Amino acid sequence: MENAADALKIAFAIFVFVVAITVTFSVIGQAKSTADSVLYFSDDTNFYEHLSSKEPNRTVSVSEVISALYRYYKESLCVTVDLNGDSTTFDLSNSYATTTAIENNIAKYVEDNLLELGDDAKFTEEFVEVPISGIYDEGEDGSEIIVSSGGNKVYVTYTLQS
Repeated sequence: MENAADALKIAFAIFVFVVAITVTFSVIGQAKSTADSVLYFSDDTNFYEHLSSKEPNRTVSVSEVISALYRYYKESLCVTVDLNGDSTTFDLSNSYATTTAIENNIAKYVEDNLLELGDDAKFTEEFVEVPISGIYDEGEDGSEIIVSSGGNKVYVTYTLQS
């Protein structure tokens, strides 16, 4: 009976130790989160507007469009190619295809549509970055304040110039 009592004491001590470790890590995590927020809001450069929609769109060649198509699934881009009203969108948000299937699909599209345009074809590139997660707030001056950083989705549209 004495061994059972000692075993219960050891089990209780281990339980208390596990609870203490859990509380310690929780407190450290909250302290780190608070420190990150304080440091973030004390930095004046975080409130600058980094992306202006007033910037002119870039003119690119066919090779840059092809390059963007081959990296859209690696960098989580949404690429739309508009060939005189006939637009095709490449996006992984609803796709369960394998890497090989995606590359084959891109190769077929490039061969059937883009290579026949030639190297002198020019496209207008529109680049929009949209936050898809995180917590954002608007400052008094209209600037965007990031409360909790999250992920962004990049939408790139290439329109063939006439």
